[in-house]
Amino acid sequence: MRSIRFQAVILTLILALLTTACSSGGGSRSAGEGGGGGGRAAEPIKIGVVTSVTGPLAGYADQEIKGLKLGIQYATGGTNEVLGRPIEIIIEDDTGSPDVGKQKAVKLLEQDKVHILQGSASTPVALQIASLAEQYEVLYMVDPAAGDQLTTTDFNKYIFRTAGINSQDALAGGKAAIEKPGDRVVHLAPDNAFGTSAQDAWNPVFEEAGGVVVRNINVPLDAKDFATYLQQVRDLDPDVLMVTWSGGNALKLFQQIGEMGLFDQMRVTTSIGDRASLQGLGDAAVGLRGVVRYFYTLPKTPVNDWLVAEHQKLYGEPPDLFTAGGMAAGIAIVEGIKKAGSTDAGKLIEALEGMSFEGPKGTYTFRKEDHQALQPMYYVEIVKDGEHDYPVPRLINELSPEETAPPVRVN
Repeated sequence: MRSIRFQAVILTLILALLTTACSSGGGSRSAGEGGGGGGRAAEPIKIGVVTSVTGPLAGYADQEIKGLKLGIQYATGGTNEVLGRPIEIIIEDDTGSPDVGKQKAVKLLEQDKVHILQGSASTPVALQIASLAEQYEVLYMVDPAAGDQLTTTDFNKYIFRTAGINSQDALAGGKAAIEKPGDRVVHLAPDNAFGTSAQDAWNPVFEEAGGVVVRNINVPLDAKDFATYLQQVRDLDPDVLMVTWSGGNALKLFQQIGEMGLFDQMRVTTSIGDRASLQGLGDAAVGLRGVVRYFYTLPKTPVNDWLVAEHQKLYGEPPDLFTAGGMAAGIAIVEGIKKAGSTDAGKLIEALEGMSFEGPKGTYTFRKEDHQALQPMYYVEIVKDGEHDYPVPRLINELSPEETAPPVRVN
């Protein structure tokens, strides 16, 4: 009798275990669903970043990455999760080389199985990755690469760009540089896709304002000494020297402009660089006018207030030139996924086209035709103030997204 009771108890326990196992294991989750309690951990959403962790643009990449992480943190309310799934960022160094960038992007796509690509600090690298995004049908959120080609001649539907571009800079600052009809302009820029794109964007604006572009001078991006090129500028004796540059040797370029007396000989205008450039130039930059895409004191928005405070807390310094763009990219990715309810590229494209979102500079809107984010831009003068130990941008004019919207030039 005791044996029969014991067997019954064992049978009851076995049935209970089987019932529990069946109830906890039933059903499967798709990649777009949250990973709630009781089941396996939710699949992470993987963002693959290809950017110049080393090389001439390393400072820009550092700003981009910090901004991207802060943008995701802001847009997810600090959870770093969307649709119930954790967000994982995988960073690869393109070293500033298009070939290396392409290899790293293939690794992210084929080995890491990323859902979204982001980057790069270099336009030539970004052009290589853009074609891969189309091939693999994966969304590519571009920032800070500014060459117009990505949203004009080399555009494909998988590219979205939060970065400001050369044409937006030109529309914000080109007309202001021309003071009288016939002003002669020389445009010095890197000998790469970014530099030629800038010349193609700015020069027509100078000419529409009555200026005459007398020469384009293109310089290798890795140049260490600019004296030969600046002597060409001096010999041409223009009214305006337009300087387009990016990278760590920008400081050397502007120092040599000052040493050769060109600030006194002609009006020098540019897209204002990052904080390191302003600190390095010192008093030589005072009075310089130009366009800046972001300086932390300029936007008066709740998002920027949060960015400045959080960046100061985490890194002991304010955000820099491309931090805001990285943050905008992070916010756009999260808001796009929320709206699409998925990481599927087709659904994301549908969600992002025409989408507006609030970023550090205010309202950004992805134009449907070319996926360029229209955004506020700033025309400034470099001045000394009592709050900084280096010259800083003083706002002359904040231009609306509509005022600096470039023409749609998708092939």
